[in-house]
Amino acid sequence: MAVTFARPEESGPFRRGLDGVRKGKCGALPAWRGRIGKISVLVIHTGIGPVSAQRAIRELLAHGKPRRVICAGFAGGLDPALRVGDTLTADFPGAPILSCALPIETPAEKIAAFRVTGARLVDMESATLAEACALANVPLTAVRAVSDSADQFLPVPFDAWFDTQRQCARPVALVLHLLRHPSHIAPFVRFLSRLPRVAKALAAAVEAAVRNEE
Repeated sequence: MAVTFARPEESGPFRRGLDGVRKGKCGALPAWRGRIGKISVLVIHTGIGPVSAQRAIRELLAHGKPRRVICAGFAGGLDPALRVGDTLTADFPGAPILSCALPIETPAEKIAAFRVTGARLVDMESATLAEACALANVPLTAVRAVSDSADQFLPVPFDAWFDTQRQCARPVALVLHLLRHPSHIAPFVRFLSRLPRVAKALAAAVEAAVRNEE
């Protein structure tokens, strides 16, 4: 079974919970192999966004056909009933997840997306991964944890802190943004402080999805 995460910050608690985990390669991708019960698990990082995700899933599928792919990670809440740390597990097609090339950053935009699409969460990779897996006849399950709820702004615009082309943070741009907008500093710190809790909830949900295959 293969489990994808966009970033190491999302995958850390899950990787640390694997039995016999060891780091290696899956083609050109760094990969971690371990076990949950009797199930062998391969973990990779796709990077953030559809372009990076497409490259990663092609590399994964070119080096073997897993019994199932679980695409896991953080997501923005669109359904007002979902709170930070809540998780959602759903099989594609038909998962109530909206995938966009860029995050939906404001409460007004989130509620509008919920009303128009009915999706409960928004992320940046699931649809791309699902499309590639469907072409390869590999089932895909999405497991997502809410990092920001429908009533919350993202405290810093995505393009102010992350470069999707290089797949790296933009610390100088982030500092400059916070200096220009000091009122964003406290919400940003609160956002970062809750991510470890969200990652732990995500790890538990992914483990449950893997064990469901036993």
